[in-house]
Amino acid sequence: MENKKINNGNSNRKVIRLETCYLCNQEFDINKDDSSHYHYEKYPICANCSESYGFFNNDK
Repeated sequence: MENKKINNGNSNRKVIRLETCYLCNQEFDINKDDSSHYHYEKYPICANCSESYGFFNNDK
């Protein structure tokens, strides 16, 4: 897991948390506004796998 902060010239900062998908090993931002999530609050799942394997997202 890696955290990066982006400053857009104002005091608002967005934290980017890079994770590696448990299923496809793709690196992605878990804080992005999409269907990426932690499965069982432990395994990071990217948006692509979350949409493809929708039955995994049962803990929301």
